[in-house]
Amino acid sequence: MFLLRLLFSPVKIVLLIARVMGYNRFVVFLLGVGVGLLVAPTTGAEMRARLQAQLEARMQGGAATAPSAPTGPITPEV
Repeated sequence: MFLLRLLFSPVKIVLLIARVMGYNRFVVFLLGVGVGLLVAPTTGAEMRARLQAQLEARMQGGAATAPSAPTGPITPEV
């Protein structure tokens, strides 16, 4: 019995959140998350590699350099 309650507790939590937010808002939120995942510009591994490369470039430049602001629009690399 304990295992069944443990198995269904995430479902109860999600339903409680949906009830508090309102079902329509919750559905719109889930649709937004789904669309965001589908149209994300890069995968997680690519994003981590890009951030790590930027961090290493700043470390190579020295601690005295201030971070520069982007000069133009940020476009994803393909």
